[in-house]
Amino acid sequence: MDKELKEWINKSLNETITDEEARALEERLLRDCSARDQYLNAVNVHASLCRRFSAGAESSASTYVETFPDSNRRVFFLGLAAAVALAFIVGVAVILLPPKPIAVVAQVIGAYGGEGETFTIGEKVGSGRLEVSRGLLRLDFLNGALVTVEGPAEMEVSDGMHVLLHRGVVTATIPESAVGFVVDTAAAHVVDLGTSFGVSVSAEGLTEVCVFEGEVEVSNSMESLPRILREGEAVRTSEGSSTIDDVAYETSRFENAWPVTSGVLQTTGSMRFVSPGPDFHPGNFEDNEHIVVFPEKRGFEPRELVRVDMVDPGEYAKTLYREKPTLPTGRRLTSYLLQLDAYPEGENPNRRRSVRGQITFTKPIVGIITMDRLLKESESVFGIPNVAYPSARMIEPRPEGDERPGFDSLILAADRRTLFIELQENPGHLDQVRVLVEAE
Repeated sequence: MDKELKEWINKSLNETITDEEARALEERLLRDCSARDQYLNAVNVHASLCRRFSAGAESSASTYVETFPDSNRRVFFLGLAAAVALAFIVGVAVILLPPKPIAVVAQVIGAYGGEGETFTIGEKVGSGRLEVSRGLLRLDFLNGALVTVEGPAEMEVSDGMHVLLHRGVVTATIPESAVGFVVDTAAAHVVDLGTSFGVSVSAEGLTEVCVFEGEVEVSNSMESLPRILREGEAVRTSEGSSTIDDVAYETSRFENAWPVTSGVLQTTGSMRFVSPGPDFHPGNFEDNEHIVVFPEKRGFEPRELVRVDMVDPGEYAKTLYREKPTLPTGRRLTSYLLQLDAYPEGENPNRRRSVRGQITFTKPIVGIITMDRLLKESESVFGIPNVAYPSARMIEPRPEGDERPGFDSLILAADRRTLFIELQENPGHLDQVRVLVEAE
């Protein structure tokens, strides 16, 4: 409101406006719709004030107001009107402004809401109920917590440090900035202590907690002392139960949600993503049917140059060690190890195994390593600590011009996020590929 309009409106409401000013105000209101809106707002506030203070407060305020001269009394009521108008505007703003976002939708894999609505990457999530009828939905909280919800699931987001899971499966990776993150269910209170973990609630209300890395604190309403759960441990409890029972460390129920939390958008073909744990490492895992994906170091910044086999899209071909490209320092990376470790089984135990698959990461691939020497060098940088890695693991791509079957194939797609891989291996041997991806 400009100064002239404001003065005319104030004088009109306080019955001090001159005839000339009244005509000018009328002309302004007839030609200017914005001025009409401002005038009507001012009249409404003025009328509300009159009703409010002329009835119940008249007797108690009369003595006080009568001590003011007329001019000061007008200033008093004008100031009161301005204060009430300001409070009204602030109240309306609080009501109309959207709630402050707590998280954003980072990944959507076939996920739909309870009414069939779709989720959109980048969509802001505030406090309130969240239903996922099917599919996978990853929420990146503003404090750094990553939570993947697998439908059918019902969850309430309380704030940036607290969610309530009614049913379904969630997996979470919690950085230092969000230590203390809480997942509540009807049966359990799960407090993160700097870790990666999964929580599931069945249709019958049974809660299971599985710790992939680090530690969590688990308690229920019936048990006085909380339990500290460490990597490779799992428990189960139910609503009204007086105990929290140990169960076998079994990650299969989390193997859909956990890859998304860990930065893998999707896998197709014969790919299997293994949730971490004390025994789930490359030297301890054989599989004839799948290329197994092991998460290694997350968000790690190498202090030295890292030599790799591939950095550009295309098909992998052998090159000399001295010709290998290097990755510069000062870049945070996450490492994954892909492996086919064949073993003798069945009626033809020595049959050569052939497995193919495709894996897509949420972030770009910046380097691929498969040469024996480079795998060994990078193992000391990106490998899982205190794990003995097997040796003799380089893949064998088809030599140029060779038409014989039985060679490995590794192709980095143009999007730099997708890897097509086909591995051929005899029982008792293994192939490995280390993939370095931009950190989340």
